[in-house]
Amino acid sequence: MEANTDIVEKKYSKIKTISFIIGVLSFSIFIFLLFYPGSGAYSDRISNDNNPFVLNDSFKRVTILAFGDAMTHMPVINSTWDTSCKCYDFSNIFRYLPPIIEQADISFVNYETTNAGPPYSGYPQFSSPDTLAWFLKDVGFNFLVNANNHTNDRNLKGVIRTLDVFDRYQIKHTGVFRNEEERNKNYPFFIKEKGLKLAILNYSYSTNGIPTPSPAIVNTIDTLQIKADLKKALDSIPDAVIVLMHWGVEYQREASPEQKQLADFLFRNGADAIIGSHPHVIQPMEIYQFNYQGKPKNGLVIWSLGNFIANQRRHYANGGIMAKFDIAKNIFTGKLIIDRISYIPFWVYKQYNPTKYHILPVSLFENDTTTFIMHDSDKTTFKIFSNETRKHMNRDTANIKELFLK
Repeated sequence: MEANTDIVEKKYSKIKTISFIIGVLSFSIFIFLLFYPGSGAYSDRISNDNNPFVLNDSFKRVTILAFGDAMTHMPVINSTWDTSCKCYDFSNIFRYLPPIIEQADISFVNYETTNAGPPYSGYPQFSSPDTLAWFLKDVGFNFLVNANNHTNDRNLKGVIRTLDVFDRYQIKHTGVFRNEEERNKNYPFFIKEKGLKLAILNYSYSTNGIPTPSPAIVNTIDTLQIKADLKKALDSIPDAVIVLMHWGVEYQREASPEQKQLADFLFRNGADAIIGSHPHVIQPMEIYQFNYQGKPKNGLVIWSLGNFIANQRRHYANGGIMAKFDIAKNIFTGKLIIDRISYIPFWVYKQYNPTKYHILPVSLFENDTTTFIMHDSDKTTFKIFSNETRKHMNRDTANIKELFLK
């Protein structure tokens, strides 16, 4: 009996050993797949693929959605006048956007106008009804950047009152400040969302030659100041740094040499993603390769989002893109990824009799023949914009796909 017991013990001891080895190997494979997804991207890589082996709950994830230039030319302002409430109602313009915006945690708009109060005006010196900011918030936008070439259009009153409107409606904002003390206290702007800390910075190439009225401050492109701001941001140990730039050449569909040089500077000094505005036309998105602290790294740059709200009907300027991407951090390794990168093209439809503006996501309306009865010329313009936008984006951005809406 003792001999038989020894045999059984040896047998089960061997089984336990084999089971232990299998368990260790299985756990090791699991950890490998969890921490090192083949199509994933960490601080030195960016991916636009979804790896089936990566557990979704292994990441803290924030979704970003960015829109371009919100400019209220007078035809746009006049189209929003509602005689029933004797107010400016912008809801019609944004009617089809809430289901898209609600998918994002942070949604940016370049607020390229002022809230200086009446009399309202469009180009060249903008002043919009306060309700523009209110309706932007109402449809879901939660972050406005307003360092751009129209910030000083209405001098000190316009600068200060615009910030007052943002604060009254409790809308996050950055890029412009009432005074130096406010800038020192609130810049860079930090957002804590879903367990991630993001640093947000914003600069403009110019204020159209209008000096910034004291004591206000408008962030303009000064590489020494930007470098100091990025260092201040990094000293606070954010998970990611996003820089929104008002730059480039108007109506040029390609990034200028100056944009590329500046993007390289921003990335080498700590930026993870750059979102561009100002050209009023779309410039493609790009995964940008560079060296950071002696190591290869990739960053996401959106050269220009194009127009968001505008009366510009010229070729390429009658629409734009929404850029969507995730910033995620692996909770086990602490590695950062930027993934799920996509874009949504939209066309600004100007309807007549009466004049109304509608922001139409292309994939929702390109085959819709019932919501709007468009003139043949509008149908043709819409189709041209859609086809040329896709062609332009896909040429330079083969690995960043359009997000088709249902």
